[in-house]
Amino acid sequence: MEFYDRIKEQVAELTARENYQNDGTAFGHFIIKECFNKIIDFEYDGSDFDQFVKDHIVDMANDLGNDAIFTNQKNNEILVFQFKYSKNQLLNTDEIKKNKRFIDWIIGISDENLSANHKLQKVINEEISQILTPQNINDNNFYITFYYIDYDFKGNIKTDIKALHTNYKDKNINFDIRYYNYQELEELYDDIEVPKNEVELKFVENEIFTKKLTYFDNEETELETIVTTIYANSLKPIIEDKKELILALNVRYYKGENEINSKIKKEYSKGEKSNFWILNNGINGVCQDFQINDNNTLTIKNFQIVNGGQTAKTLTRIVNDLPDNVQILLRLTKIKDKRKTSKISMDIAVASNSQNAISARDLHSGDRIQNKIFEHLDKVGIFYDKKDGEWATVNKKKYRNPFGKSPMHLKIRNLDLGVSYLSFYLQLPISTVGRHKLVFSDFYYDKIFDTSKNEDDQFYKLIFAYRVSERVNDIKNEKYNNFEILWNNYINDVLLSLSALYFFQDKIHKVDTIENLSAELLDFIPYEYLNPNERYTLNLNSDFDDFVIKEIKALQYLLDVMKQAKKFQGEEWLPNDTNKWLKKDGTYKGIFEAVIKKLKEE
Repeated sequence: MEFYDRIKEQVAELTARENYQNDGTAFGHFIIKECFNKIIDFEYDGSDFDQFVKDHIVDMANDLGNDAIFTNQKNNEILVFQFKYSKNQLLNTDEIKKNKRFIDWIIGISDENLSANHKLQKVINEEISQILTPQNINDNNFYITFYYIDYDFKGNIKTDIKALHTNYKDKNINFDIRYYNYQELEELYDDIEVPKNEVELKFVENEIFTKKLTYFDNEETELETIVTTIYANSLKPIIEDKKELILALNVRYYKGENEINSKIKKEYSKGEKSNFWILNNGINGVCQDFQINDNNTLTIKNFQIVNGGQTAKTLTRIVNDLPDNVQILLRLTKIKDKRKTSKISMDIAVASNSQNAISARDLHSGDRIQNKIFEHLDKVGIFYDKKDGEWATVNKKKYRNPFGKSPMHLKIRNLDLGVSYLSFYLQLPISTVGRHKLVFSDFYYDKIFDTSKNEDDQFYKLIFAYRVSERVNDIKNEKYNNFEILWNNYINDVLLSLSALYFFQDKIHKVDTIENLSAELLDFIPYEYLNPNERYTLNLNSDFDDFVIKEIKALQYLLDVMKQAKKFQGEEWLPNDTNKWLKKDGTYKGIFEAVIKKLKEE
């Protein structure tokens, strides 16, 4: 699905929420917040970024060619945006000329007296005027960056834009022009926002090497890499201070003292006779910038460990005191282009990993939708377990269960969300392959953690399927001793799949096949059945329980018929035969048809 179609529902919701004049204006807001905020320093440190963006969206009458305009006071930079929200190229030279007249006016090239709308004038008065002082204009001590966003840039539009700005170059005005099509926006949208930091590491004197190189992908990216030996003592306070934020781009968190980490600990503890530096892969990191200092230290901006998190945690978490002779190999790559940080970091992590295999679950842990789900659940005191070892790094008090000690903490695994979604929405309660494997498979992952439509809608579908699975399990446990069909390992998922029929009882004739039910469920967004103010608990009537009990009775009847048929053949139905029957891929189709028949009879 194209980026335009993927985000249009969210843009429409933003239009209504922020009372914008149209979706085109809301699109600018959406892209600033969800894409450019990851690569541009807007110098905002408040708590309401939406309002901050809205204050700088000037798209209306008398916008003088500006859809949004921001400043970076620290860099004396003015950031000018023009957005086009359409699958058809709409950017034209007339609009560029209009925008250029505005810039000519504010920097004093033109004597024209233009009239700006109230929002644009506010930005001019309060922000731009602080940069474009007479002294700064005289000294050319300011910078203007133009951002042009369109579905695509075809024909001569880029050449025309460049030609229109030629006189700026002639006047030695500092300016830059950047173009983003929808494919590039999608890459930014899915990218991970790297936590900001500035750290210092001490390296061993004369053990440092730098290399400049080009990374070849869809486009060429200039990189610079340092290979050096650092002292573990200088890494320890960074790990302790930044905690999991230093591993945001790492595909996995510390896994505790497993066999491999115990070997790491044992090897470096040998002291002077340790082979640790030789046997350990060391740490692979990325950053936005670094500086080599005279005192054998590295000052690093936005440092991330993308591979070697196990080493870092083992050396700095388990042990209280590290001897000075514990040294670690470090390879640090500077990626100045923020658009490429996540992609290149992931490539490095996958390629360089050899100590512990990276699971498909870990590889998806940094996906945008996984982070969105984490945010939703974290706000209501539920920990979303999306990465191996992550639970070990958090402050567990935040997630303590207020309802009692069972369970001690409120926690949901992404794997359990996925399995519940497979059963309820995709109507796949049985698989000989193993449904845990299916959740993160290439075929099913994008269906379960779907980002092609509204991500909030998808979150509600996922948490709803999970909550219904909990409810079904409670009913099963309550009736466990009354029905033999409940005495096996696979029945919970079958009941969960069948429970979807409860929501379509009034049109049972339209959902009389698995395919029909699955199609209806695509548009079933259960907002009314969840209470977000009470940790997304279910809001279902007691007749749902009655419906599930009907399912159980129908399944028990089916089991009794099968047992009787086998008895007539002179064979005994063994306890494991029920499990064998339910494990087969084709079983659910027969169960579904039998239950539908029973429901129609009633």
